[in-house]
Amino acid sequence: MMSITPFLTLLKEGKLQTAIRANALYKPFYTLSYLAALKHCGVMDQLASGPTPFRDLASIYAGNAKTREALESWLHMGCSLKLLALTEQGYALTGLAKKLSQPENDATLALLQEVSSLHHRLIMDTPEKIRKGDLWQLDDQDGALTARSSRALEPFVLEAIKRTLPRSQPCKLLEIGCGSGIYIRHAAAHNPRLTAVGLELQEDVAQVARENLKAWNLSDHVHIETGDIRTVPVVPDFDVVTLHNNIYYFAVEERVRILSRIRTFLKPEGTLLLTTCCQGGNLGIEALNLWGASNAHGGRLPEKAEMIDHLRQAGYHDVDSMRLIPGDRLYAFSARP
Repeated sequence: MMSITPFLTLLKEGKLQTAIRANALYKPFYTLSYLAALKHCGVMDQLASGPTPFRDLASIYAGNAKTREALESWLHMGCSLKLLALTEQGYALTGLAKKLSQPENDATLALLQEVSSLHHRLIMDTPEKIRKGDLWQLDDQDGALTARSSRALEPFVLEAIKRTLPRSQPCKLLEIGCGSGIYIRHAAAHNPRLTAVGLELQEDVAQVARENLKAWNLSDHVHIETGDIRTVPVVPDFDVVTLHNNIYYFAVEERVRILSRIRTFLKPEGTLLLTTCCQGGNLGIEALNLWGASNAHGGRLPEKAEMIDHLRQAGYHDVDSMRLIPGDRLYAFSARP
């Protein structure tokens, strides 16, 4: 018969409630970590097409009896978390894991992976890094993963694109920090007469965008360049310039100067569209703010009023803002040179 004496002792010492509250954190952490691992190691993709026998998984991941035992234990943990199920046909995805394996949920999956990797390291390692006078570097971020995860904001940014770009008249677009190229794709779908240049700082991300545009049959009127908006030659013939979710890659003290330079790429009647999360949002936005603030190449997220002021200082007129997510801090800012 189980004794309750240890629990009574913990209660008397004031430890029980704290232990219960801490214990409640374990399962969400294990679930998040396991989901990210499923994708990272390839098991999620392996099981996405259907149940797979253990022997087939072992032929890929386990070369001897000891590693087979380790693999089986790892799979059992997935079953305990109700992310995997052991069926007569083998191991299968279930619950949230099955949903996340579907292509339409890839942005949500990528954001989860980013939380378990970059965000986890940010929280764990930032105090020690800054104690040593060190900062995060751009290479500490997985550019391809960030390009995937940023699509979680896609429906909201798309609304700002539709409100800003003309529907049918010829339009030349410059997108700074084009990522996967998805927003250029949306702009081209909105206006079939669009031509565009996507500027991307990281070559590996730029290559992903080129491959995507080729798959989307847009390569004939969209060109992807690798470069830094601070140094690329000014070509003042764009109708619209966009910056989506990347103003925090620029230090706060240089943003007015950068925005002023961007203005010189616009035609006199052109429009700048800038979307960004601002201070005071959800926990994901707080992590983004931490990344910007502790990165050698960037800066913290702006305040909404601060962003408007920076645009005006940079010489823009008719500055307007629109909240893109009700109750949260994702905004679209539009302005004219």
